[in-house]
Amino acid sequence: MILVHQEKVALALFLTVLVAVVIGATILESAGKGMFARPYSPDSRDGDLVSFQGTVEDVRTTASGGHQLLRVSGVRIFVPSSSVREGWPRPGEKVSILGIVQTYRGDKEILVQSATDLQPLVPRDEK
Repeated sequence: MILVHQEKVALALFLTVLVAVVIGATILESAGKGMFARPYSPDSRDGDLVSFQGTVEDVRTTASGGHQLLRVSGVRIFVPSSSVREGWPRPGEKVSILGIVQTYRGDKEILVQSATDLQPLVPRDEK
């Protein structure tokens, strides 16, 4: 099969776009969704992807479902059972959170979507 000039140009453009998309997707994947998060504030709206850091004040497990409800520096955090890590976090620990803002029964909270969205916050002098 012999390609004419226009077909060669079209194929070259297609391959260039394909390579650009693969490189872009790889960069975005390695950067993670945190690069698109805004810092959490009381003005954050439902559906916003937010980041938040603070000290764990309270940890409770729901009576049904095995979900965790955290209070971190005054902010309610909901951790679904699929993201719960047994025995962690504990009150007094500093954490970094990435999640989606939602309102549950009139109270604003951050919904953690995966276990990697709730991480210990290590002080700079311990790194």
